[in-house]
Amino acid sequence: MDAPIDLRPIFRSEWPSYGPAWDRGVELGIDVGELERNLKLTPEQRILQHQRLLRLAEMMRGAVANARVR
Repeated sequence: MDAPIDLRPIFRSEWPSYGPAWDRGVELGIDVGELERNLKLTPEQRILQHQRLLRLAEMMRGAVANARVR
């Protein structure tokens, strides 16, 4: 099995370190770019985004359930 790709240099070039927890997240492969984008949203925008994604997940779950019935 290949070793995981070290994304730290890529993330370091675009986002500064915000401390050890942030650095550990980068090491674990967390998409800090997505975190940055979400933190720029207002709480209301985050709730609306969550509701849209939740509806999408529910639709997909239903589609999978229907496909299994056939």
